[in-house]
Amino acid sequence: MVFKLTGDLHSDALSLDASQLFDPSGKNRPMKEWIQVSYDYKDRWSLLAKSAAAHVGGL
Repeated sequence: MVFKLTGDLHSDALSLDASQLFDPSGKNRPMKEWIQVSYDYKDRWSLLAKSAAAHVGGL
């Protein structure tokens, strides 16, 4: 799953095993705020999704 995150939550998500910056082109040009989080951490997806929605929605 991919989330647009900032701040501490961005760092926390990126530190999870198998998480990485999202690179949709596959040309080593990752999107800096977008983190691809492994299914192994699906229990955290709800929190990450809420934070991403607040960030994108300006809440």
